[in-house]
Amino acid sequence: MEVLEISNSSAIAKVYFDENENQVGIAYTYKPELFYIFHCDILESVKQQIQSTESVGKLISSLKKDGTLQTV
Repeated sequence: MEVLEISNSSAIAKVYFDENENQVGIAYTYKPELFYIFHCDILESVKQQIQSTESVGKLISSLKKDGTLQTV
């Protein structure tokens, strides 16, 4: 499991990637100890997008809307 600390977002505190379970966990800044878990079939692509985007919050929202991140 890999955890990315997100320092340039006002909404997202941390994102973790569990390759064994194909899951992404999102921790928001208002409750950074609580991860919301999503199923994701393209973890590497999502990880690269998160590392290169200017707005992690907008990206996460978009990935949830288009079905890339599916609530577990």
